[in-house]
Parts: sequence; structure tokens; C-alpha cells
Amino acid sequence: MADRQTASGGLGLIQAFVNTVGLQDGPEELTDPNTLKTWLVAKGLMDQTQDVEASDLKNAIALREAIRGVIGASSSARIYPVDIATLNGAATASGLRMRFGADGKPRLEPAVSGAVGAMGRIVATLYSAMEDESWTRLKLCGSQTCRWAFYDRSKNHSSRWCKMASCGNREKARRFRAHSAGRA
Repeated sequence: MADRQTASGGLGLIQAFVNTVGLQDGPEELTDPNTLKTWLVAKGLMDQTQDVEASDLKNAIALREAIRGVIGASSSARIYPVDIATLNGAATASGLRMRFGADGKPRLEPAVSGAVGAMGRIVATLYSAMEDESWTRLKLCGSQTCRWAFYDRSKNHSSRWCKMASCGNREKARRFRAHSAGRA
């Protein structure tokens, strides 16, 4: 089941970032500047010697939720202007710019370092992921209390829940009870 849910590469990084909190059951992984720093360093987005401040944590959580909004929008959910403003703000603050790598391929990279630069790397990764055809397979769980990001490996892209055994069954049972109550 875990295989069905996990993306790889840049899309996997975006999924991992969004899933640093379980909205339904917790826990919140990014509880303070140190946990954010540990996560960013572990993902290779930032150097261990750089500091992370409380404002960086606040911006990272806002960015995470803006990305969650963008993922939801690819499944026809509404995207809010604050999400767009947050993404644009992170791109601007990090000074994202197009650069060419040694292989001659273009990429976006931040002009600054530290946590702000790491957020820029996440935005750049989001941009690249959205350009890939597999982007539409990254979805949010259809349960409004869950909203976990999962990778839909189904042949026809029809998965709606992060796990059928939990969220899917809960949602189906809720609908059944509502339908039964309406008939009674």
C-alpha cells in the first residue's frame, strides 16, 4: 500500500514536504526552527551550518499549505489567492532565477542560501514537477479531514483516498449513514 502512495524524484520531495503534517491524526513534524532545519538538511535543500529562524518556520508552513492548495487545484478544488501569493512570495524572496547546468539543461535555482533559499528550491521543484506529466497523479485524499498527499498509481487515475482501508472506508460509511438517515 505504501508503494501506491509514494512518488519519486522531485514529485516525491513535494509530496514529502506537504505530508510533514497529518491534518487528521498528526503529528506535525515541523514544530520549531530546529525540526525545520533537520528536515531541510536531510533533504539536501540546505547546509547544516545555516541557521533557521522562527519566521522561516512560519513561512515554510505557509508554503506547505499553499502547495497543498495547488495539489488540490489539480483535482478541481478551488485555489485561493493567498496560496498564489505565498508561492510567488517564496519565489521572489529566494531570488529564483533560471540557470543552465553542466549538462546544458535549464533549471531554476535560488540566489540566496539558508532557509529562504531552501524554500526557493522547493518552489523550483514544484515548478518542475508541475511540468511533468506525472503531476496529475499527485492528489489529495478526498476526505476533507485528511487531505494527505498521495501518488495515484491506478491505471485510470481514479484513486480518491490516501488509503482505502481507512479514509475510503470512513467516507463510504459516512455517505451510507447519511443516505440511510435520509430514507428513514
